[in-house]
Amino acid sequence: MACKAFKFAPPKDVISSMPDNVATHILDRLPVQDAVKTSILSRNWRFKWTLLSQLVFDENFLKYLAKRNGVSKFGRIISRLLLHLKGTITKFVLSIDKRSYSALDDEDIAYWILFLSRKGVEDLTITKTNGEALNLPAHLFSCLELKHLKLRYCFFKPPTSFHGFPKLLNLELDLLDFETDKFGEFITQCPLLEILNMRNQHHLLETSSMDYYFSVRQSKTS
Repeated sequence: MACKAFKFAPPKDVISSMPDNVATHILDRLPVQDAVKTSILSRNWRFKWTLLSQLVFDENFLKYLAKRNGVSKFGRIISRLLLHLKGTITKFVLSIDKRSYSALDDEDIAYWILFLSRKGVEDLTITKTNGEALNLPAHLFSCLELKHLKLRYCFFKPPTSFHGFPKLLNLELDLLDFETDKFGEFITQCPLLEILNMRNQHHLLETSSMDYYFSVRQSKTS
């Protein structure tokens, strides 16, 4: 009896055939530097990292650069990376210390925020840990898709053309410097705001050194 020849199908390359939405889901859960490294997985993954929708440039990213003597290129690295991204960016975290700030200027940050405002960013964190307070670019107030905003050690001055964040739900402010008479107006321009956390605000209270914290939870109106 003749033996039948069996044909075995080659194993399917699951990684290379992964849908873009699944790949993005995975990439968004990796540190930025590791997400970029996935370009070596296969030819189809060479540019998958450009689908990133969440970018976190925090203390861990700065430590990664420091180990490779790359802190001096901090601003250039972020700018080049943003230029390659293709889709919506839903989350952006930027942590700046004295060392990294020396490698960028206010124009770099203004460009990044302008870029994010056009990418529909919903969750934005900008923190500065030391040195002089950061001048927030006016483009920040064009990020109208924002739902979560966290700012630390910044000058906060909305332009006169600003009419509010219509979708903002959560606002965290720490060591912010702003005009007292403007803050109440700003809050009224965020109609969906549910949570407001504030610490160490300057010019909000008569004693700027006083530690001030409160949380407001506003019931959603039907």
